[in-house]
Amino acid sequence: MIWLLAFACTGTPAPESVAEETCVSIPSPSHRPVAHHIEQPLVFDAATVAAAKTLNDALLDHALQPDLPWAIGHALVALGPDLKLSNGSDAVDWMFSTYGERIQLADHDHGLVFPENRGSTRVEPHPSLILKAITDAGVDSSRAIRVDGHNHTIADLYRGTLATHWHNTATGSTSFPSLNDMPWSLMALVSWSEPKTRWRSMSRGSTNCMESSLSAFAQQVGAGLETSTDFLAKAQSSGASFQKRRQGIFKYTCGGAHLIQGVLHADLRGFGEPSTSSRVGRQLELLRYRFPIELNQIDAAIESNPKYRIPLAVQRLKLTGHTLETVARVAAAGTTIDIPQTELRLLVKEVTTSVDLLRGLKVYQNLHIAQSENEQFFLDVVGDSAHALRGLSIASGQRPVYY
Repeated sequence: MIWLLAFACTGTPAPESVAEETCVSIPSPSHRPVAHHIEQPLVFDAATVAAAKTLNDALLDHALQPDLPWAIGHALVALGPDLKLSNGSDAVDWMFSTYGERIQLADHDHGLVFPENRGSTRVEPHPSLILKAITDAGVDSSRAIRVDGHNHTIADLYRGTLATHWHNTATGSTSFPSLNDMPWSLMALVSWSEPKTRWRSMSRGSTNCMESSLSAFAQQVGAGLETSTDFLAKAQSSGASFQKRRQGIFKYTCGGAHLIQGVLHADLRGFGEPSTSSRVGRQLELLRYRFPIELNQIDAAIESNPKYRIPLAVQRLKLTGHTLETVARVAAAGTTIDIPQTELRLLVKEVTTSVDLLRGLKVYQNLHIAQSENEQFFLDVVGDSAHALRGLSIASGQRPVYY
């Protein structure tokens, strides 16, 4: 069977406003992300080295086209900030000069944002995807860029993100349409902020001015994750299995991997209430429980449904790559949470198997055909390859995680 993602969007009540004369107040970044390398990097065997090269080559061949900003963002995450596009331009400079937009914050003060789409071009299908990507790639907030002929720094994208979103502490209402829209913003904002960060912004389409708390936002997303994984916790405690039917965590992008990564990143940065300190461990235990069950279901489906081997093989890469990335990110944080090397090696082995399967099916060899004939399939392979390579590079110590 092939699992599809469902995205729920619901309206939110209007937030309480504060006095208009106090609006708008948008802070600059208050924290500089620190690079954390895994303490005990893995040494890969020849098969995994070959798999990493396949992923790297696929991104170099297909994710550096100047008219694919969504893919460029994923390439930055996987390959780092010093990328040159196929037209010779610096990737970060091109993203801002071509797709960035200025928004007015106050007199002579502007922030930056990226649109969801520019015409038919998919730019930022998830809110703050680009900010999260350049943060995860290690781009400094003081990096100079130009947008619409004006000089800016990356910090102005952080400020623009705050200015275009709000989270009402008292009511829990928010500018985000759904929980599935929040993880990228959460990961990016907490990376450059202290937990006490607050801001005031105008709601779209009204004159209301909202005061928002980043810690409260992190707490709400964290509570949403726990609610979404509660059915898995109950199944694990009873020794039962489960089927993926777009329920709970499986409703969200990439099986909820981005929601998990966003919340764990915020927790490891010190956001949320003290009770969240054990959430990282709980979510890792649920990953250890669900991963072999999901993997066995995909492998069984591949064997019993030869007609669907290719899309199922992509699902296998999605699962194995995102799980490795999630676990490796926690391992690199240097916390007291134990991530055994045997666990990382198992995940690396399964990523290698996934890449070998796709290579045997000639998916990478024919990816240029998919780009014109099946855009969503092309985007899935590029995105999943980027996350898998990111996981491998963290586990091998080649790339850090920025906390």
